[in-house]
Amino acid sequence: MVGDPVYEIRPVPDTRTARIELSDAGIVIVRVRNGARQSVSDASENVLAAIATRGGQRCPILVDIRKAAPLAADVRRMYSGRNIADAFTALALLIDTSPLGRTMGNVHFSVARLPMPMKIFAEEPKALEWLDGHRA
Repeated sequence: MVGDPVYEIRPVPDTRTARIELSDAGIVIVRVRNGARQSVSDASENVLAAIATRGGQRCPILVDIRKAAPLAADVRRMYSGRNIADAFTALALLIDTSPLGRTMGNVHFSVARLPMPMKIFAEEPKALEWLDGHRA
């Protein structure tokens, strides 16, 4: 919807494997590029960019992995650090509805176990609505 602050996005510099944005509603949105194979270095760069995007304020984060390639275990661990929970109030993972997409989401959450609300979604509007309730 035009005019709805949840859908108005301000882009920030991209990384090699992701596009990172901040919505006017204060939600960081990370979109992993189509088929991107991430290294530990890529994951570190994505985390640092997402944290920088929030402007020093704890806020919710949406991570869109619908087009992402599966992650190696060491890369998944980079997305499971305490710095994620310190920087963000909640995490919504946007997945592809295929069996592989669901598996990727479930594996990520089984590894992450972050001390914050986390939920898997197949529809972006529902994810954004849920995250809106987790703003600081």
